[in-house]
Amino acid sequence: MATDNADPLQSQAARNGSTSAGNKATMAETTETVHRIKSIIQTSLKFDTGTEIANDMPLIGGEFDLDSLDILLVITSIEKEFGIRIRDEKIDRKAFATIQTLADFVDSLGPPR
Repeated sequence: MATDNADPLQSQAARNGSTSAGNKATMAETTETVHRIKSIIQTSLKFDTGTEIANDMPLIGGEFDLDSLDILLVITSIEKEFGIRIRDEKIDRKAFATIQTLADFVDSLGPPR
């Protein structure tokens, strides 16, 4: 039986061998995803509107140190915002390393948006 060893955090563009025009579209998609995830985190975790959230901000073990309930809230909010379903076997702790890795993970799931 074949196993799928694809890294769920690997970008869709990298898996498909996209051209540079495709990479620009992927970069725009990732930028939009990062912005939406920052908004989700700010709203879900009730951060002040002036709270600066960097793309490389650690989500686990960092300044904000999300606990399991925070992570569950963020996951359900992402599912609603992006119209996707995140299965337990598809996500792991690495996806929550930073805002950027979480955005890359969401982008790797593909449509719907």
